[in-house]
Parts: sequence; structure tokens; C-alpha cells
Amino acid sequence: MENIEALLSQDDILSRVHQFELQREEGRMFITVKEILGGSIKVRVVAIPNFFIQDCIDSEYIGSGDSVEEALKDCLKRIKGVPLLQIIPEKEG
Repeated sequence: MENIEALLSQDDILSRVHQFELQREEGRMFITVKEILGGSIKVRVVAIPNFFIQDCIDSEYIGSGDSVEEALKDCLKRIKGVPLLQIIPEKEG
């Protein structure tokens, strides 16, 4: 059986994606957890808060870990009590 790395081009990154929804009084946001299956990225799992069409780009709020659960928990700890628009500011223009 072929290894995943052998099936990817040099700069390709393959991930399994898990989607979570967080509802708050001020609105809702999503947390996309990407489990890296192959490629050149060194992190194993990342959890990125987003508004579905706009990802958080501030690494202060992006969780990471060795499993989906670890990355999700790390992200939730980082965003606890932080206003949604501080985590993901509205785009200008």
C-alpha cells in the first residue's frame, strides 16, 4: 500500500477537516480543526476560529495539539471570554 507522502507533490498538504460551531449571546462562530495527514507542515493538528468565510489570522487564538481534541481544547481556552469581533475582526472595505 502506498504511503500518503508518496502521493503528494512537494508543496501539497493533505488534512482531514473537522468542523465545530460555537454559539454565544453575541453570535456564532466556527472552529475548523485540521488534522494534517501528509505534507511539509510540521504541526500535527491546528484549530482555527472562523466566521465560515473569514479565518482568524491572529496566532494568539489558534489552537494546536497532537490530536483533534487537544487542538480544540487549546483553541477554546485561548478564545474563552474574548469577544468574537476581537478574535476575527471585520474586514475593511
